[in-house]
Amino acid sequence: MPESKPQLERTQQRQLDRFTRMGLAVRPMPDGRSLLVSMPLRPAPFEGLTGAQTIDRVVFATVGADHVKCLRPRALFGLPMLDVRRCSDAAAIETALRDAWRTRTRELRDTARTLAERGVEVGATEGASVLAFSLPGEPRDARLMAVRIDETILPSVGRLSGLPLEGLEERVFDASVALDSGAELGCRLGTRIEEIERIARTREEARRQRAVRAPSATRATPPALGIAIPSPAPSDAPIRRPKVLLVGNLLIQNAPLREALKRQGYVAATARSETEALTRLAGTTPDLILSQYVLGRSDGASLAQATRALPGIAHMPIVLFDDTPHAGRREAARAVGAAGYVTALPDPARFVEKLDQIVDRPRDRRFKRYPLRVAARLPELGASCLATEVGRGGIFLATEIDLALHSGLQAEIALPDSGRHVVFAGEVLYRGDQQGTRRQGLGVRFCTMTEADESALIAYLSWLEANA
Repeated sequence: MPESKPQLERTQQRQLDRFTRMGLAVRPMPDGRSLLVSMPLRPAPFEGLTGAQTIDRVVFATVGADHVKCLRPRALFGLPMLDVRRCSDAAAIETALRDAWRTRTRELRDTARTLAERGVEVGATEGASVLAFSLPGEPRDARLMAVRIDETILPSVGRLSGLPLEGLEERVFDASVALDSGAELGCRLGTRIEEIERIARTREEARRQRAVRAPSATRATPPALGIAIPSPAPSDAPIRRPKVLLVGNLLIQNAPLREALKRQGYVAATARSETEALTRLAGTTPDLILSQYVLGRSDGASLAQATRALPGIAHMPIVLFDDTPHAGRREAARAVGAAGYVTALPDPARFVEKLDQIVDRPRDRRFKRYPLRVAARLPELGASCLATEVGRGGIFLATEIDLALHSGLQAEIALPDSGRHVVFAGEVLYRGDQQGTRRQGLGVRFCTMTEADESALIAYLSWLEANA
């Protein structure tokens, strides 16, 4: 398989030259796969739901060869990826940005109007880029978020707080169905929350019954330096269900394929376009992407290349589907390092078995590690430690506690400056001494984490990338 890195480096160099000619401040991200660009904006205000606001500068990152993602300020972060391939100067990029803002504002106004007609009191948050409303009987901070009437995100606090949800799809509610009143909407939303709560608690109970819980470590005074900590008995690693992102309507509507994935234990997320897929990847990390080759004005090869520019992703395996064989497309798939190019879907069950082989090869899914020092806890062991590396796939915990390989643990880390704690269940993949280093600790792979915690972690990694 041809190495795609030189091609990607040339792409970034062309982009750097292009933005420099526009007079913009631009610098490469640390991994060299993406650029960080700062662009001043005209004083013309951005008209939003809560009135006009002035934004004097935007910071965006390049995604692939043709798209950019706004990172700061927060009000612009919620916009979709912008296609800038036809933008010849900074003014054209700003026009595309303002057009996207107006489109998003129209969607929000239409959604707010529809909800208001049903008697739902709606506000705005995150720089007026997202709608927010509450349900009767729920805490005020347990607000629902909406960007469109068919995409309402249920809160991760309140009754769903701490539950092991398996992806964004479990919390997405389509409110576009014909409802007579806000009360009926509230009932349906409440029923959906109860359903998710029941599923999550059943899942958690099943996990607890399978797990062999490790005995609590002594909670007395910590041992003096140089005194070994007894190794606790290992617990079974939590069951890790692989996640797959389906991109394109033909794959999304392929019922036999989705059923085969479900039977094999996959959790499926969906996206209709490259832009929507990249937006999904900004908040979740699948094990595998299945995409149509033809994606409207984009294609699967562009998507494969664009994923590597996202913070924290070095390589994400992607299998591309085409309606008929095309030699040029097959070569493009090879050039961007796609895991496969398929022109006819075989028996779904046999095909999913082949996907298992891709998912089980760690070298096909690589994530960047970010050095840091943040507080961590192992609540089941009653121990505290430090996290010294973190990425989308896992974490390194500096600790004297020794656990057997492939044993499970529960942990939480504190994200600096955010006041947020990320909780996860993980599997011990290696110990520091086994890697030929002097580090003492455990390399842990993430197995289960709530969608809200995963989004918070990825947002923090994006901040680390932008400020490196």
